[in-house]
Amino acid sequence: MHLPVFDGPLELLLQLVKVNKVEIHQIEVAVVCDQFHEYLSLMEEMNLDIAAEYIYEAALLIQIKSRLLLPRPRTEDGQPAEDPREELVKRLLEYRRLKDASQSLAEIHSMRVGVWTRRPQPMPSAEEPEALDLEEVSLFDLLKAFREVLVRFDHEHPEPYHLSRETFSVREQFERLLKALEGGKPFDLLSHLRHGRSRGEIVAVFLAVLEAARMHLIRLHQGDSGEVVLYRTTRELQTHELEAVQA
Repeated sequence: MHLPVFDGPLELLLQLVKVNKVEIHQIEVAVVCDQFHEYLSLMEEMNLDIAAEYIYEAALLIQIKSRLLLPRPRTEDGQPAEDPREELVKRLLEYRRLKDASQSLAEIHSMRVGVWTRRPQPMPSAEEPEALDLEEVSLFDLLKAFREVLVRFDHEHPEPYHLSRETFSVREQFERLLKALEGGKPFDLLSHLRHGRSRGEIVAVFLAVLEAARMHLIRLHQGDSGEVVLYRTTRELQTHELEAVQA
């Protein structure tokens, strides 16, 4: 069995007023008193410690209930004297007001938990900024500052360095190849290609070898270890053939 827990006897009384659907000013003390004692009995059955404030409030309810049962004296105009419930109603109204205020403060606190406030900043000065006295700056000072800006700009933004592309002529490699083969000297093609300075030079040498082989100016032999050796033939190169080689 679950027994609701209240923060105090006044909260329990407010709950009983809400359950009975009556206004605080029209409390049926007899009904509320019985329900209050029923709650205390449940606390005793569940071995819960009953605070002294609950017992005190229960005694006050019994007193109010007894006073309501007794005939009350009337005033001179025939109206009943002071209502025994008046003091209880004031206490309940004050407690409800404080409870509503505490709930509002709790909601504000929960909202501010996720808010990051900015650190306090110094207030800007209300004084007007001092105007720049241009008369103290000469034309020479301005030109000097401008020159320093240009020097710094050139230092931070140097001119791009353009690399000229190296080109290799097939005709030039063709002539070098024939010169290297003069006197019947062998020419190790693969070794020469491995020592090429760039891809363009290797391609130009290879095209020159193909051109010389097409004109039957060289013979190609492959050794047992895979090397390719070139030999010069006895055929003479004609002038118009050299001019036809791609430049």
